[in-house]
Amino acid sequence: AQCLVGSEMCIRDRHIDHGKTALIKALTGRDTDRFEEEKRRGITIDLGFTYFDLPDGERAGIIDVPGHERFIHNMTAGVTGMDMVLVVIAADEGIMPQTREHIDILTLLGVERYIIVLTKCDLADEEWLSMAEEEIREELGKKLPSDTPLLRVSAVTGEGIPALKEEIGKMAESIRPRSGTGAARLPVDRVFSVAGFGTVVTGTVLNGKIVKGDKLSVYPRGLECRVRGIQVYNEETDFCVSGQRAALNLSGVDRQEIRRGCVVSAEESMRSGRRVDVRIKMLEDSSRVLKNQMRLHFYSGTSELLCRAVLLDHETLLPGESGYAQLRMESDTALRPGDRFIVRFYSPLETIGGGIVLDSDAGKEKRFSSEVLARLRLREEGSREERAELQLREHGGTMVSVEELSRELGLSRSETEDSVSVLKECGRAEEFPVSDSIYIWHAEDERRIREKILQVIGEYLKRYPYRTGIPAAGFRNALPQKMKKKAADAYIEWLVRVGVLEKEDGLFAPAGYYPAEDEAYLHVLSVFRKEAADAGYNFRRIDDMEFGKIPESDIREIFSLFQIREEAVEIVPGVFALPEDVSEMERGIRSVLRENGKITVSEVRDMFRTSRRCAKQMLEYTDRTGMTRKEGAESERVGNL
Repeated sequence: AQCLVGSEMCIRDRHIDHGKTALIKALTGRDTDRFEEEKRRGITIDLGFTYFDLPDGERAGIIDVPGHERFIHNMTAGVTGMDMVLVVIAADEGIMPQTREHIDILTLLGVERYIIVLTKCDLADEEWLSMAEEEIREELGKKLPSDTPLLRVSAVTGEGIPALKEEIGKMAESIRPRSGTGAARLPVDRVFSVAGFGTVVTGTVLNGKIVKGDKLSVYPRGLECRVRGIQVYNEETDFCVSGQRAALNLSGVDRQEIRRGCVVSAEESMRSGRRVDVRIKMLEDSSRVLKNQMRLHFYSGTSELLCRAVLLDHETLLPGESGYAQLRMESDTALRPGDRFIVRFYSPLETIGGGIVLDSDAGKEKRFSSEVLARLRLREEGSREERAELQLREHGGTMVSVEELSRELGLSRSETEDSVSVLKECGRAEEFPVSDSIYIWHAEDERRIREKILQVIGEYLKRYPYRTGIPAAGFRNALPQKMKKKAADAYIEWLVRVGVLEKEDGLFAPAGYYPAEDEAYLHVLSVFRKEAADAGYNFRRIDDMEFGKIPESDIREIFSLFQIREEAVEIVPGVFALPEDVSEMERGIRSVLRENGKITVSEVRDMFRTSRRCAKQMLEYTDRTGMTRKEGAESERVGNL
């Protein structure tokens, strides 16, 4: 069963040798200390994992994390995906300073449910235990919810263990099931090799569903892999879902290519970068001040990175203050908008604050820019639709695929499509099917590009007034340079489909466009008709006709337009005839072909009382149109009737 309806629990270590691991063993019957050094020294150094079944049959996964301050980097890796935390305090020692830092970290990472467990109760009397409880309530009252349960237990005698299990089960019922939709994501907290199987990674599934056989990627490098096998709580299964701890057997990647901090996710579902825009909040009781360009330790998911904080709206951040910043990482990240993080002072290591990721692959931001700050505020506080619209505008006026938009927003495809639908209804976005995807364009950017295209086409047709349109290549430079060819083709066809452009014979023109019939056009038409009528079938070349001062280039353009409008027929290059004469010519030739099956140049010459040269031109025309074809003698044609 899905653990606690998709939840994870953490048993929190806050001091060396206080019986935390013993408590886990009392709950589960299993020891989570995996290393000899842990057993020898009696402290948890790295993450431990186990589980137990609740009274209702649901399975609760447990992550045993280190409590000592030297192992905070391991502790933060274990917090990923937790829904419930047990704050373990030894009755014979009380609250230690590290407890406060741990709770600060948990709060910054968004954990809301806690159970305080007072252990080693068999070593203290009632008066001492009451004093310990009073101290805990007083010390932690401002850091934890007021209704946080506090239970007394003893891992040695078993006192309070059933009550603790019951309280865990009760709290688990209030946990809202996590969504199983969206791109699957599993931050890696352990990686190892198994003989005969290869690379295995473990972690908590944060989003979506991973199915055996899935093709995934390992970020931040984007390495491709395939899921060969899945275990959930040591049991083989065909899939795992959001909230479950899982082990994935991966093919296609070596053990050396993955480390803690990597993220296994759906292909092309994440962006990797080194500039991360964030809202950062300093802890109220921090003893440090965050200055611009200060070097920090950054923790999110299972990753630990070094970065410099560029403060965008402050010169310094004092304890309790918050502001926008760009964290410039020293190595690539694997984050999504909405991810929570903590930052620690570079040296000495000390937690000073945390916050939320607003953009996981940002451009270089300008400090104290009202435009930048307004954009970040919208990323933080805006609705899903407002953030989607903002992201569309970030693409410099070009389209973006729904997959890429989902990746940038940190949303599932269905959530992104819902947001785009709302924007479409409001007239702020347009969709364009491209191959097997959907591309999105902000409506204002689309209109701007549409106007630019119409302007380019208009200028072209003004320069060439006798042309019916422009080839697509002639106005593609009006489209954004970053636009993919398939997307550009889809957009151009869309302009035709919605009636902005007309397309004929591969040429494009504004809807309703009609080439000019100006004075020059009408003059050329008049001269041609007279000359062609006088010549009959003794065709004259247009170069031999007198059209006055009209440029030769315009004359050729006009005759091309004559052909489109069926006002002239080109017999051979440079030789035109009236459509009615050509029709008569075709009827005469067709009549002979029906009777004899073939015709000669001489027969055509005699039929139309013309020269041999013009007769040959007629048959060249009928060859081109498919009425006749050469066969045998040079001067002979057979019919294709």
